[in-house]
Amino acid sequence: MAEYRRRFLSLARQSVLHQLISAWKRRGSSLLQVGLNAGFSPEFFWEAGFDVTAFDRSPACLSAARAQTGPRVEYVCGSAELLPFDNGTFDYAVLMHHGLDAKNFRASETVLSEALRVAARGIIIMEWNRFSFPGVPRSAHTHWEASETGGDACSACGEGVRGVKPWELYAMIRRVCPERCISMVSALPLWEATWPSGSSGLCGMLRRLASPINLAPLPLPFGALLGMRVDWAAVPLTPIGMLKSAAASLCSPAKSSREQVMGRNLCPCEAESDRQPGHLEHKDSGR
Repeated sequence: MAEYRRRFLSLARQSVLHQLISAWKRRGSSLLQVGLNAGFSPEFFWEAGFDVTAFDRSPACLSAARAQTGPRVEYVCGSAELLPFDNGTFDYAVLMHHGLDAKNFRASETVLSEALRVAARGIIIMEWNRFSFPGVPRSAHTHWEASETGGDACSACGEGVRGVKPWELYAMIRRVCPERCISMVSALPLWEATWPSGSSGLCGMLRRLASPINLAPLPLPFGALLGMRVDWAAVPLTPIGMLKSAAASLCSPAKSSREQVMGRNLCPCEAESDRQPGHLEHKDSGR
């Protein structure tokens, strides 16, 4: 059940990230993923068309991700509060679940400032939303599985998971970079009890029916999974723009899913979502 739920959360992250990166130039652009928390693989960004570097403080997380992606992604170990890169080394950066809240303002501001320093065009911040109905779910305390690392599971992933309040995160971003453009997307608006867990019977069927609602990207901070994008120049993100993006994807040819590219079977909840009429994928033409 834990692996099933982890894959469902990975799919939710992809839904939010697809919307946030839709306006970014991908081909030939470099991206730094800061944090491999909860086992979210940088393979997603590589498939989207970026040249990816992944950064994490845990050697176990790095080893697990490297075993999954191979040489397509470069890996660096270190602290997010002191990134070992020059100013503007990457076009974009993504902060994955660092808990940038007001209670740890100084450390959070340092992590945010470092990401802004090394990114030349924009950043994305992915956090758990304490303001949502689910709050910080129990599923947030997940990690790379031992079967993927070939040894012990990474104990650092999911350790001390903290959620944020959207208005506090927004205020922090405005304080660190007052003239930047901020966009917001969320997912998983329903209670955690409605998220698929691999169970069968009536409860399992009802959870699968609720999946399209939970996975749909929302332009408001109502979902448990919150993403904010900071751009150096204005890049509109409106409900109309989201509908246009969805309509455009209907005309694009079908592409291989992330799991198929990696030679893995689809998660049952993903297969169920693929059969839903409203389930759309926004991927580049790949490599």
